[in-house]
Amino acid sequence: MANLLKSASETNILIVDDTPDNLRLLTKILESQGYIIRKSLNGRMALQAASRHPPDLILLDINMPEMNGYEVCQQLKASKITDQTPIIFISALDQIDNKVQAFELGGQDYITKPFQELEVLIRVRNQLLIKQQHQQLIEQNQRLEHEVNERLKAEAEVRELSVTDELTGLYNRRGFFWLANQQFKIVQRIQMFCCLLFVDIDGLKQVNDSLGHDVGDRMILDTAKLLKQTFRDSDIIARLGGDEFLILVPVESGNTDEFYPRLQANIDRFNQEHNHSYQLSISVGITQCALNENISLEQLIEQADKLMYQDKRAKRLVDKTKQATQFTDIS
Repeated sequence: MANLLKSASETNILIVDDTPDNLRLLTKILESQGYIIRKSLNGRMALQAASRHPPDLILLDINMPEMNGYEVCQQLKASKITDQTPIIFISALDQIDNKVQAFELGGQDYITKPFQELEVLIRVRNQLLIKQQHQQLIEQNQRLEHEVNERLKAEAEVRELSVTDELTGLYNRRGFFWLANQQFKIVQRIQMFCCLLFVDIDGLKQVNDSLGHDVGDRMILDTAKLLKQTFRDSDIIARLGGDEFLILVPVESGNTDEFYPRLQANIDRFNQEHNHSYQLSISVGITQCALNENISLEQLIEQADKLMYQDKRAKRLVDKTKQATQFTDIS
């Protein structure tokens, strides 16, 4: 995750200590790094200050009159305004029981007095970084939730249209382009890669001509079933018509090498387990869109289509070579 830690001049730290000398020393250490420092001499003042203007971090002493640091921490964590504010206890109490109680009440760290300047700076920076990363995760999850809701709305609209293929139950061309364009925009916004597969059934016309269209339809249904088994529910699988299928897959990196072998393995297993009058075979073209590529969905499909035909031509060449070899062996 990128380090988007707020600059020191934007970072507000509240120091709570009833000893003025400690306040002055900690203030000097932290202000030397550019942090904005606020000070409180007791727990009551600290709670009021934190409630009015929530700090990014609190350094909290334990031994204070009227209200000790434990009680202050407990009230800070009970408030919705300050419950996510990280607290570093800084105290002369160095027994394990003191530290355990501090962490149980919600403290994020514990510094023992007398403290070292470098230790204070490192622990402060670490807690600020952890808080910032936590906030980034929250914001990322909110964005993802928003994108998922957009996708669900799009799917709801799709269901109201005639967007499914009658034979296979997959999305048809119209459904694919409707959903894929939505997903394509989402992928670009949340910075992911996009992989598209163009799948064509080998030999469907010959099967239709020699064995009949019922067998050809069975071949199409078997292919659709294998595609659904191979890919996730969140991937968009569609039959364009005839023997052609499209699959749009959002991926976290540019590695798309796994898709074809996984699909081919499922087809090989299917052919071994089923004694049909045909052997299922497909040609596949796979292409992808990187984050910085300004490419349309239509261009991506065109690229995948060309790669699919390259795969099909390569298979035909291998078949011709095998036939020539067999003829030579017979002669």
